[in-house]
Amino acid sequence: MKSAFTLIELIFVIILIGVLGAVAVPKFVGMRDHAKITSELSTAASVQTAIDACHGEWIVNEGSFVCGADIDPTDPAQFDTVNGYPIQLGSGNDTPLDKILKNGKSVGWVKGSDGFYRGPASNNGVKAPATDIPGKPDSNDYWEYNSTTGLFRLVDN
Repeated sequence: MKSAFTLIELIFVIILIGVLGAVAVPKFVGMRDHAKITSELSTAASVQTAIDACHGEWIVNEGSFVCGADIDPTDPAQFDTVNGYPIQLGSGNDTPLDKILKNGKSVGWVKGSDGFYRGPASNNGVKAPATDIPGKPDSNDYWEYNSTTGLFRLVDN
């Protein structure tokens, strides 16, 4: 008696591998976009935490403290001395968040005449509308920072 697989057994294994592949492949297709979304939301949470830390220091120390990197809390051009939030988050469009984050380089950030910073969400990442999920960043959305309220939020378009 030979100890080999029969043709039926081999066909059954091939069909089983095909079914498993058909179920598993769609699960992995969206992982790249999901990873980019998660990374961007994590960075946004870090920005909000840094802003909140500056505000907390302002409350506790009443203006005598260091906030972020090179933000002077006594300079009204850099820090809202009435509400306690940083106004100047960065040095320019090429370093929009360098005063809050250690490595805040990005592209496309602008400070509007209303004092809000605005920058693209998923500039080189998740494309819309295929992944247009409310609360999740894609290429149609943008980030906004309000220096009066200290709110750093995603604006869905």
